[in-house]
Amino acid sequence: MTSEKPLKATLSELDSYKLTSLDVDTRRSFLNWIADKTRKLQTEAIDFSSEVQSQLDAGDPTVLERVRIKSTRIREEMQRLEDLEQKITDSIERSVIRERMAKFFGSTKRLVVFETLIIALIIFVLALLVYDFTAGADESRPKWLSKDNIFWIDASCCLIFMFEFFLRMKCADDRGFVWRKHWVDFVTSIPIPGEAQLSRFGRFGRLGRFLRILRFLRFLRFFFLFWRGMDKLQDVMDIKMMKKTIKWSVILTIIGAIAVYHFEGVDISKHQAGDSAEQVSSYPLALWWSFTTVLTGGFGDIHNPATIGGQLLTGLLVVMGMVVVGVFTATLTSIFVGEQSEELEKLSTELSEQIAQLAEKVDSMIDEQG
Repeated sequence: MTSEKPLKATLSELDSYKLTSLDVDTRRSFLNWIADKTRKLQTEAIDFSSEVQSQLDAGDPTVLERVRIKSTRIREEMQRLEDLEQKITDSIERSVIRERMAKFFGSTKRLVVFETLIIALIIFVLALLVYDFTAGADESRPKWLSKDNIFWIDASCCLIFMFEFFLRMKCADDRGFVWRKHWVDFVTSIPIPGEAQLSRFGRFGRLGRFLRILRFLRFLRFFFLFWRGMDKLQDVMDIKMMKKTIKWSVILTIIGAIAVYHFEGVDISKHQAGDSAEQVSSYPLALWWSFTTVLTGGFGDIHNPATIGGQLLTGLLVVMGMVVVGVFTATLTSIFVGEQSEELEKLSTELSEQIAQLAEKVDSMIDEQG
């Protein structure tokens, strides 16, 4: 018998080496390593700049190509180190917050129970929102699901959500980190009155319903947090460009819904006749119209704008949606070929540097023979 570990056990051990599985002190040592690499990169850039200046003074034009290649490599390496530093810093802050929250509750197991309760409440509130959006008047509802009762149930859940947010804030070393990463939690923890209460403020009051839709984002955050084994999908959410495209698609959808309701939902009956006059008569329908316009270019849209403002808005959303979807698709593709692309890019950079050096040697040999 051999004393070596089985291959599966070794591979399982290797798979367990992740940033979040390391202790905080080890991750802080990574920051020291990054700082050292950054200093070396800075020294390399300064030395190369001096070398370039001397070659320019000597009248060597081939140095320009080397400058382009070298500066690109240094810039990419610097960006990689900055992204890695930010990722490690965020992971340290999350671990510190979680450790202190576990201490507050008495154990990690109790913290997990509390987080599970938060998820259950989010799902419960989402179900209430769906029911509130789709159900009719109070007369057709069970008594405990009236609009007023749903508001008070929602407000009670929001108190728990707000407690969780400020507890996280208290446990953080950097409160700015909590605001940057969990601002959606705060926004969705604000109780929003029902439609009956908002109607007292006129049409503007109905905008408050959009804040309730943001709770879907909160659900997604917890959903990804507890979605085990989906490393690739977790990597998607960690990519900066992917985050930006998702953020801007949500922003475009919400702004488009508000704008189309303003242009087409007020006096649309004056512009169109028939059933289409009611197709953007509410914010949920306007949101659906904006969503299909941004993500599909209006294919199968539910409403054909009749006003000049609505038509200009549609064209703008279609063009911007094409850009957002294109960037999203390109970023998603890069995830699956990321490792190969990075390796090819590295080889290409090294090959370009070697070609430049060979060209320089050939030129020097020609000068010597001449």
